[in-house]
Amino acid sequence: MSDASLDRFKEYSTSGSFNLALSRAQVSALAMIAEHGDALMGAHTYRALHHKGLVAEIQAEGGGFECRLTPAGVYALKLVRLADLVQGDPDPVGAEIQGLTRDLETARGIARNALLFARSMKARAEQAHNAVKRVRRFLRSGAPRPKPIISLKDPSPDLTLSHMSSALDMAERNLKGGQ
Repeated sequence: MSDASLDRFKEYSTSGSFNLALSRAQVSALAMIAEHGDALMGAHTYRALHHKGLVAEIQAEGGGFECRLTPAGVYALKLVRLADLVQGDPDPVGAEIQGLTRDLETARGIARNALLFARSMKARAEQAHNAVKRVRRFLRSGAPRPKPIISLKDPSPDLTLSHMSSALDMAERNLKGGQ
């Protein structure tokens, strides 16, 4: 999150003997934030978690603010889950990394398809451009002059331009929807 939330946690933990005391409401709020991205909690619970450096506010898409776990909050939740105070995966960091890895692989697959389609479209555009050049040359001189033309090879000649375009549009929607 931010350096300020890390500083708050360091200040809280080094201000005397380290004692991480969490009420049932705070434990429940940590678990809800981790699982649902936000939690319905009282102002006192939020202030306590924020003061301890376990949660931080981030700007939401709609212009408001959302509550998220800080790195210290993730580890506090891991301890709470290891103690069986709440149910859930005891390693939320590992679960989040697996989710991010899946999302990255999906994005890489979409990028590979987009690159393939772009190469195909470029090869077709080059072929059309060369055909226009040949026709213009023929119209000017009356006889075609054979010239060796080196052009790109279309990697997917069986796909139509409309199919590639719709696949790219769908991939863009999927990427925007996953963020």
